[in-house]
Amino acid sequence: MEFSVAGVTVSPILLILWSIFVGYIFSTIGAAGGILAGVGHITIFGMKKANMIKPMNQMLTLVSPVIAAPLYFRERRLVIPAAVALGLGGILGALLGSYLSHTYLQDMKSYKPLFGAITMFIAFRLWYELTPSAREKQQTVKKANQSFEKKVKELKAEGKLNELKEIGVNFSQTGINNTFTFSGETFKYNAISPFIAGLIVAIISAALGVGGGFLLVPYLSSMLGFPMFIVAGTSVLSILVSSATSIGNYIKMGSSLDWAMLSFELGGVIIGSYLGPVLSKYIKAIYLKTFLAVVLTYIGIGYMFGGAITAATGIKII
Repeated sequence: MEFSVAGVTVSPILLILWSIFVGYIFSTIGAAGGILAGVGHITIFGMKKANMIKPMNQMLTLVSPVIAAPLYFRERRLVIPAAVALGLGGILGALLGSYLSHTYLQDMKSYKPLFGAITMFIAFRLWYELTPSAREKQQTVKKANQSFEKKVKELKAEGKLNELKEIGVNFSQTGINNTFTFSGETFKYNAISPFIAGLIVAIISAALGVGGGFLLVPYLSSMLGFPMFIVAGTSVLSILVSSATSIGNYIKMGSSLDWAMLSFELGGVIIGSYLGPVLSKYIKAIYLKTFLAVVLTYIGIGYMFGGAITAATGIKII
């Protein structure tokens, strides 16, 4: 099928299948959604317009935040003032990042190496997560998350919403300096920090056409010290704001979206996002992460150094 706006001819079945894979990986691992969307657009589908690829990547990464944010809000697992600070910085960063990228990374020759660099960054992150110490920490966090989620479901089923309010996020101080409690523990942070973080992350993600969760999650958990129970909800809300801003600005500056192509892709991502939690019971995350780390390492090397390797050896990597 020909998609005239994107300038490619590709089977709708391939679009759907790849997008299912993107949604599945994103919902299972929680990262690399924008990267895999970009790999599909650049290599598998053969799109040549960098300033179209970026917002189309981000359109696909919006699916998960749109679905997940209301759920986290209902379960009081969302630090709204922190998400607002990240979002405000994200709006400014998305406008700046999309402008710079639209102006200076408008051709594939300049865009692909930088996209390859961020792909390698995520690949290295996955390799780190496969180390014994990182895996042990992830198992502890996973068990804690499952325990909390079970408690939330029990309280909802019993109609004890007041108790849900008590264990969820509750602020005692808001403004520049913020204090809140979650599950009996007290947390403090300064709003300037997430604003700056949101600005920096949004510049990078808007410029390259990715979601930014791979940077926001480590920031919220390691630098602000938030428990993982509330990191996901806080990050997806800010990603929703910054990605929507970036897409809007790309369109305002003249980038076009192939809505016919996106309709197939968005459908596939929704299916994959649903299948992720279901199939994760049968497919071990370690195998999936290992496979993804190998693939992203290969793609990152190909995008960054493919031209030089081909020129030196005559072998085309990607």
